[in-house]
Order: sequence, then structure tokens, then C-alpha cells
Amino acid sequence: MSSSSRLFRRSIPFVILIVSSTIFASDAITPPVNEDFNFAGLSDTVHVSEDQYGVPTIRGKSELDVAFVQGYIHARDRFFQMDYFRKVAQGRLSELVGSPALSNDVQLRTLGLARAALASWQSSDAETRGMLQSYANGVNTWLKNNPLPPEYTPLELTRVEPWTPHDSLSYFKLLAWDLSFDLDISSTIDLGTYQVVGQIVGFDGTALYFEDTNRSQPPDGRVTIPGFLGTIGGIGQSSTESVAASVKSASDENPAEPTLVPESTLLMAMNVQEKFRNSPLLSHVLTPAEKVKGSNEWAVSGVHTENGYPLVANDPHLALNTPATFHESNLVYDTGEGSYSVGGVQFPGAPGIIQGCNDLICWGSTVHPMDVTDVFQDTVELNAYGLPVATVHVDGTEPLTYAFQSFFINVVGDGVPDNIVRGNIGYDQGGISFISARRNNGPLLDFSGNSALFVQHTGWGPTQEPKFVLDMNRARNMDEFKAALQYFDFGSQNWIYGDVEGNIGYFTSGEKPLRADLASGTVGGGVPPWIIRDGSGVLNHEWLPVMNPQPQQSLRYEILPYSEMPQTVNPPWGYIANANNDPIGTTLDNNPLNQLRPGGNGIYYLNPGYADYRQGRVDRVLKELVESGEPVTAQDMMDLQANVELLDAELTLPTLLGIMSQVPVPPGSMMAQALDVLSTWDYSSPTGLAEGWDAGDDPTMAVEPDNDEVRNSAAATVFAMWRSMLVQNTIDATLTAVGLGDNLPGSTAAQRAFSYHLLNYGTNGGVGASGLNFFSAGLAETVAGSMQQALDQLASDEFAAAFGNSDNILDYRWGKLHRIVFDHPLNSDPFNIPNGGGFMDLDPNLPGLARQGGYQAVDASSHSARADSLNGFMFGSGPNRRFVGTMTPDGVDGHETIPGGQSGVFFHPNYSSQLPLWLTNSYHPLAVGADDGDAAAVVNYTFGPGQ
Repeated sequence: MSSSSRLFRRSIPFVILIVSSTIFASDAITPPVNEDFNFAGLSDTVHVSEDQYGVPTIRGKSELDVAFVQGYIHARDRFFQMDYFRKVAQGRLSELVGSPALSNDVQLRTLGLARAALASWQSSDAETRGMLQSYANGVNTWLKNNPLPPEYTPLELTRVEPWTPHDSLSYFKLLAWDLSFDLDISSTIDLGTYQVVGQIVGFDGTALYFEDTNRSQPPDGRVTIPGFLGTIGGIGQSSTESVAASVKSASDENPAEPTLVPESTLLMAMNVQEKFRNSPLLSHVLTPAEKVKGSNEWAVSGVHTENGYPLVANDPHLALNTPATFHESNLVYDTGEGSYSVGGVQFPGAPGIIQGCNDLICWGSTVHPMDVTDVFQDTVELNAYGLPVATVHVDGTEPLTYAFQSFFINVVGDGVPDNIVRGNIGYDQGGISFISARRNNGPLLDFSGNSALFVQHTGWGPTQEPKFVLDMNRARNMDEFKAALQYFDFGSQNWIYGDVEGNIGYFTSGEKPLRADLASGTVGGGVPPWIIRDGSGVLNHEWLPVMNPQPQQSLRYEILPYSEMPQTVNPPWGYIANANNDPIGTTLDNNPLNQLRPGGNGIYYLNPGYADYRQGRVDRVLKELVESGEPVTAQDMMDLQANVELLDAELTLPTLLGIMSQVPVPPGSMMAQALDVLSTWDYSSPTGLAEGWDAGDDPTMAVEPDNDEVRNSAAATVFAMWRSMLVQNTIDATLTAVGLGDNLPGSTAAQRAFSYHLLNYGTNGGVGASGLNFFSAGLAETVAGSMQQALDQLASDEFAAAFGNSDNILDYRWGKLHRIVFDHPLNSDPFNIPNGGGFMDLDPNLPGLARQGGYQAVDASSHSARADSLNGFMFGSGPNRRFVGTMTPDGVDGHETIPGGQSGVFFHPNYSSQLPLWLTNSYHPLAVGADDGDAAAVVNYTFGPGQ
């Protein structure tokens, strides 16, 4: 097999043209050297060393000094990223990048993350405030002594405002909000539209929504903690009634008819939908099931490992951008008797470590998508100017608070530095934010006459995420770790845990509000919590006021007690895993509202739906490893993180091939070739290219694929396009035929629905609970026709840049389609990777790097289940950190990597230095403590107290 160098095929351009401005690489921002610094604000000398990737070990005698230096280094490496995201959070991004960001600013200013961050600051204790201020002092010291990063030149900006603790808190709020917030807007619009069209055309629109197209039931039923609800005294099923049936039976007019979404609600919801669709950074909140945020985590008991020590693994999935989301650090606190060290990653913009290990414990997390957001339709009173002044409820009238907004816009491209002008936004278009105390200080989203939509969310109030990070970093055992979790108030997570004592554990965090109707064991008016709810009080939809405050509770509403949150320690089956799946199985019967809390004390409700396939693969592999009797190794964990076997294919392809076996296929035809590669496919999704990036490749050398990889790659391509055609010819075609083409379910829901109707065809004949037939052309005709369409498409001019109109299936290499661009906020070369960072596009007509992976693979790299274009199979989210650790009695033996590099400065050597590792599922050692830092050091310097 031939091989060639795969790195730095194109030199980094040092002069580029963006917005008619020129950026010149400068030696003002350079790799660190053995140079010592002295700055006011430090109490003692702080020692810093860095490894070859620029990962700092920061060693100081006080936590405040370490926070100062971490702030300085974050600013040195990532200040533009920090500035960008603080302005996103505060609704001020147009002050940085100009008018294209104004619509995002208006909506984020309305939502009020900056207001919520101020509330968090006001409620923070002195210790937390001190850490945030010391971190800010470090950031500002760098700003005062260095030029701005290169991005500011094309933006025509020469100055920025200092960093403040409020900026750190705003960033925390943005991150947690992004992981937890979802509007009940699109779901309400689709349900209401299905119901109206169903009454006209003659099908059951409610069943079409809940049972046929937007199912809560995952296609694979693996959970994290089997039997959990029973162990806490809950009841696994309070009713066998479906959600659709619950909605119907709650109708006030006629129990045989579904509850209709009022027209006024639909119209306002459509207005809100349009506002968020026009805000690119926010449009994802309309379709929570399609969010790219995810993650994998697992732990294996030492009983089953090769050395008797637990294994912990985690890879959080977020957008894959440049710079990388995380920044690595090794923080060493030489504080005397309480000395400790902690290493891992943090979001640039705040002190400490968010995911990592200290001397005694390791932790990681995945998103736990608890439903902590409700949109309410409230009645409002208007003033003489037609603006809302109060909300009206059964228990009285409550005044609204006004927050007046001023917007400023950077005029980019006029050649005038720092030309920031005032934007003109009307009072009813975002110039005033109307805030309801009843809705946890949530904002008005839209109003029409005396009717308005407000959004209530757990993150609008004073939450304590920085306090959680500080306490977690210091935790010496499981009890202290669990105590720290009580400060993680929103942005719910599943936490994986391992310690040097041999324990493994899984815990969920975040405050889950209790709805009054669910607490009484009913679904008020038949309106589930993921549909717009009634704000009058008549249907009992309100969040209950706090009556039984929980430890460290921040929310002023009743919350689910921590004892009822999913959790387990040292389970007898020997491992724990979560991949954003249903942790305890409340959705496995397609009804997330038919379980009861302990003692029958109300409905046990977490969320209407979860991720589909990654947990199924992870659980299958771990179960096989543990039950094999062979010792489980750290390499096994790394191999599992690199797994790209597509479970949806494994679950559906045997049925599809069985159907195709009854279809006449001409020998030698493209269909015959396709069936041949699919018949031997192992469900993996390699690139099939020498220039592609696959797990196990040499990061420095490109190697020609062997025949097995080529066949598997071609099979992955064929199945991906076949899947798309099947979804379009069943779910999409059926809905479009009855006039619902503008209300198709999201990609995940559509694939889930297709899988359900295919695998239940023997029982239902393709006819859904709505009465609509999703295989109206016939089962074999739909399946075979979809394959022919897929093959015709792959051979068409649309895909000529990838496959050259070939009729040879083995030319259909998956890496030609499955590509990634690590895009920068400015979305230009040389900031983007490839074409910056020493990497180049696969081809001038095929942007991005060819990478293994596919639809809902464990090595997360998903694309739309409807993809049918040359660039439609590209992906943009995945592991933002890969970590595997062995918990030895002497501490963690850990390995990790991030996608990109430590530096956000495009001409810095560490702009992309870890990307070859990440692309090939390789790792570098995780440093925890002074010894690890010293062993890897390539440069040393100090920060001393100045005058």
C-alpha cells in the first residue's frame, strides 16, 4: 500500500483579504518563551510550564493567583472567542461583527441572559466573586499589555471593553441555556396544523402527531438504569393510554374529538417562529430534538478491568468550530494542608475545570434534556399606547417590568475604525423587554391584542454554576462531589464519576420544576408540557411555588427532589453508560406522562424525548465486554469512542434486504452491485480514501484503504442515500399529499417514524394510528423504488464532483460526502480549518476534511436523515473532548484530546496542533499535578507580584 505525508499540504497564508481589509501576521502574539512576568494583582509567584501542545500547568500558592494566571492565558490564547461569546450572551454581537447579528441580539436581549447573569452575581458568595474577579484581572492584564487578536483588524476595531465577572457569568448562562432551553413553538404549530387539516381531510391529526410522526419512543430501548423508578417507590405505568388519547379525552366539547390548539395561539406561535428562524444563532431552539448538543459517557467497574481499577470515559458533543470549544489546563494549588490539583478542560471565559480529574476523582458529563421550559399564553392589559403593562390570572393582575434596550452596530467595511452607531429598534420589536415575575422573570415573546406568549425557564433567575465548578474541583470523594452538584441549577447534565477508591457512579443534576397539573396526577386540559400552556390558571398549568426547599435550591418553585433524580452507584451489572438517552425508560412506551412519583405523588415526568441510537451501540459493546470474561482495557474504551457502526442500519437493513430479495434485480446492474456490498457490510462508515481521516490511521501518513474498507465505505454511501429516499418517500410524501408539506417532522423524528412504520409493517400494514398509509405505493415498491432513486441520485450531475457520474458502486467512497469544516465565527480563510491551520479541502469542489462516521454514530458525526445533495452529508458537531482514564490508587492515568488546538490565533503553531490526533482518534496524556506538568514541559516561565 502506498503512503504519503498528510500534514501541511498547503502553507498558511499570512496575508488575507477580508471585508476589504488586510491582516498581517505579527510577532506580537507568539508562542510562549522562557520569559518571566510581573503584574500587580498577584500575592506570590506563580509558576507556569507548557507541553508541546501549549497545555499549561499553572502552579500557585493561592486559588486567586491561579485564577489570575488562568485568565491571562485564556485571554492570550482565546480572547476573540471570549469576546465573541460574551457579546452573544449579552445580545451585543452586532457591536462586534455588524448588522448581520442584529436579529440575534434582539432576541437574546429579549430573553435576558445578561439580566439573569446579574442576578447570579448578586446572589454569589464572596469566595465565588473573588475567583471571578481575580480571573477577570488576569484577562485585563493581558489586554492592557498586548495588541488585540488578528480578527479585530478586518472588523475595524482597535479597542474592547475590559472583562468583568458579569461577562464570565453571562458566558456560563449562555452555555447552560443553550443546553436546556427549548421553545414549545414548532411542536404547537405542527400539532395544531395536523389537527385542523385532519378534520378537513378526514384523518386523526392528534394521532398523526403523537403516534405516527413525532414519537417519544426511541427506536432502541437501551436505558442507563433499568428499573430505577421502582427502586425509589415510583410506579412504572399509571395508565396504558397514549398521549394522543389523553389529549382527546381531555376535550371539553366532545371526548371523541381532539383538543384543538386555538387559532390565536397558532398565529402568535408562527410570529415567534419567524423571529427565531431569522436569527441563525437561535433557530435551533425551535426544534429541540434536532439540537447538535449531545455526548457519550461510561464507566466500567474495576471488577472487570485488566488491572482492577475503574475506567471512566467521556466525549461531550458540541459544535465543532475554530477555535475549539474547550481550553486545557492543569491547575496546581499549593495551598498548604488543603493543596490539590485538577486537570482537564474549561470554557475560555471562566476559571477552574468543567470536565476533568483532580488527585482523587474524575468526572465527565452528557446533556440530560430535562424539560425546564414552558411557553404560556397569558392575558395582558394594555396601556394607552397599546403596550402590555400587566398579566391577568384567576388570582389577580400582576404588573410587568419594562427593560429598555439600546442596540449598537459596528459599521464594518467603511474604513473608519471603531465606528459603532445606534440601531433603531421599535418598542414593540425589541426596544422594550416585557418581563413577567410570575414566569420566573421570563420575557414576552409576542402579543396580539390582549393575548401574549411568555416563556418561563429555570435559567432566568440567580443560579450558581461557578460555585459548582469550584466545589467540584475541590471534591475529595463521592459525597463531596454530590454536594457540589447541588449548585448546578440549570443546563441539566448526566454526570459520570470514578474515584481512586474504586467507585463508579452516575448522577443527574439541575432543578426540575413541578407543574401543578402533573403534580395532581393529571394533564391539565389534555395539553402536555411540550405544547404551549394556559397561563390563566384555569387548567392548572403553573409551576408550583416552593413548599419543600431542597439543599442549595435556587429556583423559587417546587422542584423534583434530588433523591428522585436518576442516579446509581456501583451497579451490580458492572458498568454505567449514557448517551443522552432516556436514563430510566419513561418514554419506552411512547408516553412520557404515564409514570407516577413515589407514593403516587403526581406524574413522574422528565422530558418528552431523548437521543436514539448511540446508547444502543455503547450498551451493546460494554455488555459484551463485561460478559466476555476477558479483562476490559483503556484501549477498549478508546475503540468504543471511535466506533462508527451505524445502529439504525443494523436494526433496519435486514428487513430492507429481506424485502429486496423478493424484487427482481438485473445481474450486474447498479442495484445488484449495491445489494452485494450491503450484504457483506459490517455497518461501519469509513472514508474509503487515502486522504480521509479514520480511527487508527497514522496522523502523519496517508495510506490507501484495503478492499474491505472500500466495500464498507461504498455500503455506507449507498445506505445513507437509501435512508434519505425512504424517509422522503414515506413520512414526507404522506404528509405532503395531505397538505402538510410545510409541517414535516425534524430529521430525527422523521427517521424514527420511518423505522417504526417499517418494522411494524407486519402488524399495521404501513397504516398509522392516524389512518394514513405511509407505504401507499406498496411495501416492495417503496423500498425498491427508493433504492433506485438513491442510485440514480449518486450517479447524477449533483454528485459528479464526488463520483464523476460513475456506475461502479465501489467508486462511491463515503469520505467524498462525509466531510467537515471547522468554521470560525468570521467563516473565512485562513481562520477556518481546512484552508487554515495547515489543512486543505478534500477538493476545490468538495470543501472540508473527509472523516469517518455517520448518522448517530458513537463517534458523533451525524447529518440529516433527509440528506440528498453533494454537501448535505457534511457534519458540524461531535466530540469536543475525548477522555479515557484509569482510576489507579495513585491518581488517574488519563488521556484526552480536543479538536483543534489551544491557541485561537490563526498563525500560532498550536492553532491546530491536536487536530491530527482528534481526526484519528488518538490522544495525548492528561496532566494532573505538578509532576505530570514537569514531565511534559517544553517551556517554563513565572508570573510574579508587581509593584
